[in-house]
Amino acid sequence: MSAVEYRAILKYRLMVPLFPVDDPCPVCQKSCLDSFGEHAIHCKELPGFKYRHDLVRDVLYDVFKRAGISAKREAPVNFLTDPLEGRSTLRPADILVFGWEGGKHACVDLTGVSPLVGLRDHGFVAG
Repeated sequence: MSAVEYRAILKYRLMVPLFPVDDPCPVCQKSCLDSFGEHAIHCKELPGFKYRHDLVRDVLYDVFKRAGISAKREAPVNFLTDPLEGRSTLRPADILVFGWEGGKHACVDLTGVSPLVGLRDHGFVAG
């Protein structure tokens, strides 16, 4: 763990504001942060994060293919975006499954959650 990561995690746990709003991430230098640096805890540029995400996506995609279910990886879809933003509303879904339920397509989006966030057991709710 780097010094930047350690400081960010420690301050986050102590609820000390990490950064002024809209500062760039100290790891990837791209995304804007909130005052508690939520992005810094889950930055996809941290070692192993992107690898684990892609591994799970590829395994799930392989399961669909072997089961004979038509699917596509990183498919651009219009999903929960505002066309008034003045930019392309296409966003990639990790996996787009064709004809899943009643002939309708389904988007699968994988999210990696850091074990450092301390999630409570509220059960899983599909949504």
